[in-house]
Amino acid sequence: MRLRKKDCEPLARALDVVVETLTTVGSERIAQVTLTRGRICLQPADLSEGERIATTLGCDVPLDHRMIAPGFTDWSGERDGLELHVRGALRDPVGAPA
Repeated sequence: MRLRKKDCEPLARALDVVVETLTTVGSERIAQVTLTRGRICLQPADLSEGERIATTLGCDVPLDHRMIAPGFTDWSGERDGLELHVRGALRDPVGAPA
């Protein structure tokens, strides 16, 4: 089955956003990209860089996943109309005892 050009447009646009995003942060810093028509998820090669990469891309909404081992923080935002997620090392919540 062949896809028609109009069926590929949302995905092709998302691919363009991925290329631009990887150019912005440096593709060598990213280990994995998951892409759908409306969402891009990035996993850094080094999770400790996740928050810094997320900040660079304008992702400023953290969701901490503490019940998963190992835990991680999912930073989310929007880029060129697409939902964007960046995985990062689990952050320490503000005000948490050291």
